[in-house]
Amino acid sequence: MGDYDECLDVVNPNDKTFQTQFCWAHLNLSVGKILAKSETSVKTMSTTCGAGKPTDLKVSICMPRSCSESELKLALNHLRILPMTTNQYLNNSMDQDKFVCDVTCRPVDFQPDFLFWIVTVVLGTIVLICLFATVFDYYHEIEREKIKQLKKTSNEEDDGSLKFLLAFSMLTNGRSLLRISNNPNNLKGVECIRFISFTWVVSGHIWGDWKNADNPMQLIDILKTRSYEIWINAFFSVDTFFFLSGLMLSYSFLPKLTIRKAKSPMIWVIFYWHRIFRLTPAYLTFILFYATYGPLTDFGPNEIVQRQDMENCKKYGWKNLLYINNIYEPRKNCLSISWYMAADTQMYLVSPLFLIGFLLGPVPGIIISSLVILFSILLNYWLFFHFDLPLTLIQAYMTGDDHIIHVLQDLVYEAAYIRIPPFIFGICMGYMMLKTRNMKIEMNNGPVFCLWIVSAFLSVSSIFIIHSYNKGDSWTIFQKATYYGFSRIAWSISLCWLIFAVNRGQSGLIGKFMSLPFWTPLGKLTYCAYLCHILIVNGLFNMERSPPHFVGAFHTYITKVVPSVVAACGFAVIWTLVFEMPFAKLESFFIRTLVANPASEKEKQCTKI
Repeated sequence: MGDYDECLDVVNPNDKTFQTQFCWAHLNLSVGKILAKSETSVKTMSTTCGAGKPTDLKVSICMPRSCSESELKLALNHLRILPMTTNQYLNNSMDQDKFVCDVTCRPVDFQPDFLFWIVTVVLGTIVLICLFATVFDYYHEIEREKIKQLKKTSNEEDDGSLKFLLAFSMLTNGRSLLRISNNPNNLKGVECIRFISFTWVVSGHIWGDWKNADNPMQLIDILKTRSYEIWINAFFSVDTFFFLSGLMLSYSFLPKLTIRKAKSPMIWVIFYWHRIFRLTPAYLTFILFYATYGPLTDFGPNEIVQRQDMENCKKYGWKNLLYINNIYEPRKNCLSISWYMAADTQMYLVSPLFLIGFLLGPVPGIIISSLVILFSILLNYWLFFHFDLPLTLIQAYMTGDDHIIHVLQDLVYEAAYIRIPPFIFGICMGYMMLKTRNMKIEMNNGPVFCLWIVSAFLSVSSIFIIHSYNKGDSWTIFQKATYYGFSRIAWSISLCWLIFAVNRGQSGLIGKFMSLPFWTPLGKLTYCAYLCHILIVNGLFNMERSPPHFVGAFHTYITKVVPSVVAACGFAVIWTLVFEMPFAKLESFFIRTLVANPASEKEKQCTKI
């Protein structure tokens, strides 16, 4: 790689219109043959050339901006400007006529389109409303305090249209964000688990960005290091989110549900309405922001920002809003990490099946849950045996086989029917915590210690058993399918004990640490932080003026993970106060209005739900 800034500073004294561009020539080297001779279990792709390939090798070139990428590819292949040693080395291992298989030039300017200005106006209007509401709320609060002191009466809730304006107040919403609930019935430790899992997600995606490093062989070598399995297997953080989603759903919804209410269609209309309109406003506004402002992060020499992902939002963003982006043409991604949103929503759609089961009693609930988990496991086995899948996404991408990548990522990894067991375990655990909420549970130290050991063994085994596969051991299809199907179940069982122990006095210092107040606002930020973190991570990587260079786990956490988490949380504060909480309040106002009409008996039944 040459000097990016020096390239763009090139001028022609005789032609002031002359401009340059920084490009990458992707070389058609026999990387597959080289890696095949190394001591690694990774089965490399037959075609290693091209931007985005894990084994992509490239050299930078500085060319006139008037040259197109196709023209540069043609010219480089025609001229064959290569060092003699490179020619000699590659004599028998490449097609000289196609030495440069691709040329990609880095963006040099940003041209806002019509959609950019529309989004700017829409988002800017919402921001101005929030600023106005915040100022109004501040002075209105002063007036209310004066009236309270004069009349010596308590504050009354704002009614009429005023409450709709104050829903956008960042002052009030900020207090809500920082508010710590004293409700003894709230589950402890949930926000701690949620935030730590979010940081694990960030570290996992940063690991993925290291595929752009200039020392990829070192990355392959760390697959032989057992301690790195914690980092590589950040996939379990997503299973934790699925578990928490089911846990909080059953724990908060089942107390309000009766058999009589369950028969009312209005109950389920509100059930689904709340889900969709609670998440969608912040989700939609970020997709608009991502599609229009995201390209501003795609400058510099490195090809890390997913520009195509942003462009897809303009064409296929409607799939995200219908929460079907993981099942309908999943290769055409908009905000690639949003597959989780779709999968979680699809699990939510079928959750009444489990909720009604537990409403009828623990036996029907457990039977229904067990049958669905069994179906998921059997389907997992069928997919692995039918397609002979690799065990991890890393292995899938290294094969370069688009079909294998599609099946493993779209039909297994991102599929709700495969990922649903942790969600079901969460629902079961929520029911159990609900039934034991008013019980005083006393356990001897011996059984408690054993349960902690079993829980730790299950979680550690889920992460580290795969190490033998990553370092090169050959696994049978049955072994791979078994691990994929049951590791997440073991992980979910471990989480069940953790939630029970923290909330039923069996956790000691661990429970006290996980129950500290500062976890609450951090946990509330994880939704918006998750939405924006991939833009933050890729943007921070792309700010570098040299190729990414992998040093180690500690270096990565200090220089990449911590700054990314802090920046994502900072961004999430703004997005939560401006786009999430105001619309969540408006949604709650709408539901109250909907259920307050006493015209029908069915609607009366909904007032408590």
